[in-house]
Amino acid sequence: MQRLTSLLPLLLPLLALSGCAMQHVEPAPLQPEASQSAFRQRQLTDAQTRDFLAQRNMDVAQWPPAKWAPEQLVLAALDRHPATAQARARAQLARAELQTAGLKPRTVLAPEVERTNERDPGQSAWSIGLALDLAITGQSVREARIERARLLADSALLDEADAAWTIRSNARRALLELWSASEELKLLDRLVVSWLDAQAAMQKRYDLGAADALDLTTTRTAAAQAESRYVLTEQRQIRARGELAQALALPLSAIDALTLDFDEFEQPPPLPADDALRSAVTLDRIDLRRALARHAAAEAGLQVELRAQYPEIRLQPGLLWDQGATVWKLGASLPLFAAQRQAGPIAEAVARREIAAQDFLLLQSQALAALDLARARVKAATLDTDGAEAEHDEARLQLTRTEQRFTRGDADRLDRVLALTRLLEADIRLLQARTRTLASRLALEDAMQRPLAAGAATEGQP
Repeated sequence: MQRLTSLLPLLLPLLALSGCAMQHVEPAPLQPEASQSAFRQRQLTDAQTRDFLAQRNMDVAQWPPAKWAPEQLVLAALDRHPATAQARARAQLARAELQTAGLKPRTVLAPEVERTNERDPGQSAWSIGLALDLAITGQSVREARIERARLLADSALLDEADAAWTIRSNARRALLELWSASEELKLLDRLVVSWLDAQAAMQKRYDLGAADALDLTTTRTAAAQAESRYVLTEQRQIRARGELAQALALPLSAIDALTLDFDEFEQPPPLPADDALRSAVTLDRIDLRRALARHAAAEAGLQVELRAQYPEIRLQPGLLWDQGATVWKLGASLPLFAAQRQAGPIAEAVARREIAAQDFLLLQSQALAALDLARARVKAATLDTDGAEAEHDEARLQLTRTEQRFTRGDADRLDRVLALTRLLEADIRLLQARTRTLASRLALEDAMQRPLAAGAATEGQP
């Protein structure tokens, strides 16, 4: 017992050293009521959003901005968007897993205490010893685990980029729909007024016997249809605001408080050249780079299992004070049939690598097909816009000629109003064609997962 007491000064520091690295993490329960209240109160005009934009080299000299450009609006929403926060949490987990993968094999200290009833007179009944258990192999497996965890951490960073792109894509589609509905409402308002004027003029003709009931009914029907189209487009505008708020994870009141700048839709950037488009799809898509990182991680995972075929050798030295004698010992542990036991894990790792490869090939084929489809949509929309512009020019020419006839007295007020309605219909047709063109450009951006303004060269340039 005296020897046991003499070892306590040695054991206590070791136990204290093991315990000093312990961590304490405070509980973090969810509070749905508090998060709901925070969402309802969220605005983009606060100081936190201003500082966030300033850190990203956005001009915040005038705050809040008089008008919010699309890119500025999306960037401001990314700071506290739940999707980006979720991606950042995944990246934090991947970094923690990288830290775990770098841990060295555990070294174990095992005190030994024995007592015997058979002893010589004057000898202690206690035997006391210490033993270590430490690994002398396994470094190559640890290196492979670190490499796998590093690649998965890189993939997790791309998750955040993918979340940001998805937010941008959804927000820009909602912005385009909102711009299109707002512009169409302006034209439909004028169209309704024009058809009501035409209805009043046709009524006078009918009263004078210069028009039959069919003409009057046709004019009234056209006026009613214009009013119905105005109501439907107004509903489109309301839905577009809701979709924008949903895409940005903002309350609808926050969107209503902003003045949006749609000049970007009036003057879209030029299209990149075909070579730049193909290069962007092949090399720069976020999901393809993430799939490559995951395939490399699967390859590293296979290396982990292959290197685990070599047995982990552990030494177990020890020292024992037994009945007044000092005894040292040296043991070792070696797992048997390590290579055979790894057959299953290796097969699983090979299958995971194959799955990762097929995932990449599937994404790549989908991306290339999406690029071809987007390019076809752009070409079709461009032809549609050209046709709408030709119709618009013809309608404007007819209005000019009708105005000239009206000045000469060869046309009446109804002729002039009907010519104006045809021009307004052509304006609406042209607006819808341009909306489809812009939508096809957004599809082209999604195929590349990068803004068109970032293209290296435009069509017709080297």
